[in-house]
Amino acid sequence: MSVLDAATKTAGASTTKSKKRRQHILINGKLFTQMNKVGKGGSSDVYCVMAENYKLFALKKVKLEDCDESAMRGFKGEIDLLTKLADVERVIRLFDWELDNEKQVLSVLMEKGDQDLNRILTIQLNGTDPKFDPVLTRFYWKEMLECVQAVHDYDIVHSDLKPANFLSVQGKLKLIDFGIANAIDIAHTVNVHRDSHIGTPNYMSPESILDTNAPTPGSERTSNNGSRLMKIGKPSDVWSLGCILYQMVYGRPPFAHIANQISRIMAITNSKVVIEFPDKGVGGVTVPSALKGTLRRCLQRDLHARPTVKQLLSLSDSWLYPDVGNAVAMSEDLLAQIIDKVVERCKDPKRGIPSPDEVKQYPASFMSKIREMVERDGVVG
Repeated sequence: MSVLDAATKTAGASTTKSKKRRQHILINGKLFTQMNKVGKGGSSDVYCVMAENYKLFALKKVKLEDCDESAMRGFKGEIDLLTKLADVERVIRLFDWELDNEKQVLSVLMEKGDQDLNRILTIQLNGTDPKFDPVLTRFYWKEMLECVQAVHDYDIVHSDLKPANFLSVQGKLKLIDFGIANAIDIAHTVNVHRDSHIGTPNYMSPESILDTNAPTPGSERTSNNGSRLMKIGKPSDVWSLGCILYQMVYGRPPFAHIANQISRIMAITNSKVVIEFPDKGVGGVTVPSALKGTLRRCLQRDLHARPTVKQLLSLSDSWLYPDVGNAVAMSEDLLAQIIDKVVERCKDPKRGIPSPDEVKQYPASFMSKIREMVERDGVVG
């Protein structure tokens, strides 16, 4: 029994036609009731549909007559990749698909989610008295990293990471929209080669905009149709993740304040345009230094200097795991208390200047005291 057969078992979806054809859809002989439209993008519409066992699915219907050759390749590539990633928990599941040549409609039946991250962030940032929430931000940051690492493990670059392409399914984020994703030919290159600029400007990496494979004297670096090629690798996804994280902290992606789209794209690729990392996030909330460090590392125009997703998920990452090891958060007030005690000790004429052996004991002694205060009072200052 296939995955779809198991999911629609009746209970299973009936293979008989309904008299109310206007409200029902057949996908490879299986009947689904069309509920409501839940999304739209370009030449496709996404509907919530229900099998006869009342299980809900997402159905993407693509009007192929509105698609050019590039878009067609994208849809085919998405189906191929979703099939390849069928057992990956962090990727939306593809159940079935059907091409109606007569009506020029492609139907793709997929797992249904609750809401995408764009909707979640919109509610958070546009609500009454919005504030940057470090705890919520850390949770969604880890969720996004795990989604992207899941596809990077298969040497696949998503290439269009943005909040709308992370879908919440039963409390977990999953990646969707692989229309422009590509598998990396790791035997020959660490990059994906593409013959057009595709993506969402607010989240596009500099290298996805620049033609880094522009022809040089004595070399032919063009596609079959003569257009220039670009190369995009895993670091491009890291830049996009950094843009989403920046948005969660400051309320907008790093270049969204530039109204003109052409000017915005030029700014992304211009190393002289400095990205600002204010000390305060949305609502005037202080941004942790470790978080600003993560943002700076992800949003480097030098793609080779960016961390990998695996590094960002590492237990050694101070933003994701602030309390791992011997680290303890410290307030300015607590640091002032420690300095005062050291100065007071040094001023004591009876004890004199601390000996080298005594100084060596200070770090462990102070850290022990700080941990005791945190455990007892729940505060660090």
